[in-house]
Amino acid sequence: MKILEHLTPEQNIVQVMLMRIFSSAKPLGEFATWLLTGVAIILGAILVNVDAVSNILSPQSLRWGLALLVGSLLCGVVTKLYSVALMAGITLTEELYDDLASPEAKAIIYEAAKSSAYVKSEIISAFLPPLRGLLGRGYDRGTMDAISGVKRMGKTFSILLIAFWLQSILGTLGLLVLGLGI
Repeated sequence: MKILEHLTPEQNIVQVMLMRIFSSAKPLGEFATWLLTGVAIILGAILVNVDAVSNILSPQSLRWGLALLVGSLLCGVVTKLYSVALMAGITLTEELYDDLASPEAKAIIYEAAKSSAYVKSEIISAFLPPLRGLLGRGYDRGTMDAISGVKRMGKTFSILLIAFWLQSILGTLGLLVLGLGI
């Protein structure tokens, strides 16, 4: 991440640190994929051989183990979704700043700032509701706080992290219930 001229030194520090923290979404997403794959294989093996497995496990253990593993799968899907969204946001932000770093772009931005309402209306007109409203509110927040978009990624990162923890905990509990139910 580059140091940006239009930000204060404090805003630059906050932005760089947050973007580096959020970049951990990539390995979390990759690990979530491996967990998803493993849990799906275990679920598939149990479901294909449910008659044999039901002779070994108590009905409660089988029911609870499968429910916990399915919960782990659902949390894994959320983790992967938010990981992809966050990495796309990071890539978009970095590419946007690269595009706007040239002297020509800075001159255009300076002129465009004079007609901010027009720029906002043109940008959001390309989208359908509810994205139009979300982008309009994001544009307004960005005019008041230059790093509001990066701070907003923090909410996405928080959801990703909670879903990842739940995926791991539910998967572990599911395997424990199945293992102890023998």
